[in-house]
Order: sequence, then C-alpha cells, then structure tokens
Amino acid sequence: MRDVTRRAGFTLLELLIAIGLTSILMVALFSAMDIYFKLQLDSHEEITRLQISRTLLRQMTRDVQSIVFVKKQTVGDEADTVEPATGTTGAPTKEQNAPAASSATGGFNGSTSTSVTATTAPTPASDTTAAMLTYTNGLVGSANELLLYISRPDSNLAYVDAQSLTTTDERTGDLMIIRYLVADTSAGGLSGLIGKRLAGTKTGAIGLVRITGDLFGMSSAVQSGKSEEFTAVDSIDAIEVSQLAFQYYDGAEWQETWDSTTQNSLPVAIEIIMTLRNPVAEDNQLSMKTPDPYALGETQHRMIVALPLAEPFVAETAL
Repeated sequence: MRDVTRRAGFTLLELLIAIGLTSILMVALFSAMDIYFKLQLDSHEEITRLQISRTLLRQMTRDVQSIVFVKKQTVGDEADTVEPATGTTGAPTKEQNAPAASSATGGFNGSTSTSVTATTAPTPASDTTAAMLTYTNGLVGSANELLLYISRPDSNLAYVDAQSLTTTDERTGDLMIIRYLVADTSAGGLSGLIGKRLAGTKTGAIGLVRITGDLFGMSSAVQSGKSEEFTAVDSIDAIEVSQLAFQYYDGAEWQETWDSTTQNSLPVAIEIIMTLRNPVAEDNQLSMKTPDPYALGETQHRMIVALPLAEPFVAETAL
C-alpha cells in the first residue's frame, strides 16, 4: 500500500485571484503616480508663468513710469504758449516743434519743456501708427495696444546725429518710442502684419511684441512710408502671451482708450491684464484626439501702474 503525503499549496483559483488583485493594485498605483507627475508638471508651469509675468510686468512698469509729458497751455492759463527751451516767449517755431531727439547728440532728461507738443490736429487713440507722425510726448493707448513716449539714456551712451541715422536701432537722443501689442495673424493693422510675418505655420495669437526705437528715427520711418523699418521685429518677446488688455484711470473711472494730446493729460494709472498660456501644450493638444484634462489653462496676470507725472484728480485738489 503506497503512502501518499499531501503537500500544502495554492490552488489554481487562488493564484488567479492573487494575480487579479495584484494587477488592480498596480494599475491604481500607476494611475496615482501619473496624476502626481502631471500635477507636479502643472505646478512647475504655473511657477514659470508667474516668473514670466513678473518679468514682463516689471519691464512694462518701468517703461510706463518713464513717460515724458508736457501739458499744453490753454486759453485762460497764465501763458498761452509753451515756453521754448531757449527761454524766449511767443509761439514755438517749426524747428522747436520737431522732436527733441532731432538735435545733433545728447539727450533729454526729465519732463521739462524742451519737448514741445505738435501743433497738428489730434489723432484718434486707436490709430497709434498715425500718432507716431505728430506726437512727441505722452501716450496713446487702446484696449489692446499701447504707445509710449519715454526718456531713457542709451546704456552705452552711443548717440549719432540725425543726418547719420540709418536704422531705428540707433539713437539720436534719450527720447524713445515704445510700443506694446500682441502679434496675431487674425488681427488687422500692425498686429496682423507682424503676426503673419513671424507665424510660420501657426495661426492666431503668436505672442507679445515690444517695439522700441529712437523717437526721431521711428517718426521719420513712418513719415517716409518705410513700414518695414519701424515694424522690424526679429522675434516674439514672449510666445506665452496670448492676450493683452489695457485700461486707463482718469481719477474717477476707467477708460478704454487714452490720448494724451487730445485730453492734454496723463492717466492717473494704467491697468495691465496679461493672459498667458503654454504654447507647447497647445501644439500637443492639436495632435491629440482628446485634450489633456490636467493641462493648465490660460491664466491672467494683472498689474496697476501709477504714473508719477500725472496731475491729481480735480476732486483730490479740492480736499
């Protein structure tokens, strides 16, 4: 008679149940780790956006607070004309009405009356390109574009005389024009022009553009019809910016547009709202059938910049 010894072990059913439970546990663990890494990447993206917006808004604040503005004398004031830099009285001559940057070399320091406003008819605030023909100080702004006339020395103190000026990158003085807008292939005007030139295969908003140049050089380029010179943008400053919005506070309420020449004043403050996105993620979304539910959407970053040269609001002076 054979002696049969039974050995302990798992049945086939028990093995199948163990394998199934292990698989479920591994899937749950993988899903949790995947969500964790995606959220971690989104946190890094959010931090990156905050750094980008902080840098851009700091630059825009510096530019806005460097604005040069000379208030025009009106009927009823002590003087009916702006006193020229020579100290003589009477109406400014044609040469005095020209941008101060047209002087041979040297610069313009502060908001003194060496800069004389143009005597031509005011230009609508929406037409910032036309404003570059006649304006010499202040700002012209719309809801999504801003044109500034600022005074800032060249970092290398490298100036040329007006006759030797060949490009808008050269400087004849401290007076500069700075223009902010978002290049967009679907927009009109300069925004669409720059957007189509730099878009490549992309469509829609391309990114933030900051155009800078010498006041005399930029105005001369516009006047001579050489649009390729004053729109010569080699690259987009920040492809993360999809929208840019401005509002102008007059001391009582917010305005959609501002024209320093027409209103003969500066706004008390400017509100800047910048919308940032992840352009790389957007490109990936186009190739994906289903959007990434964990992708960080567009974020808005807001800054209110006070203008130091703005006069107090009328109600404030009565206090």
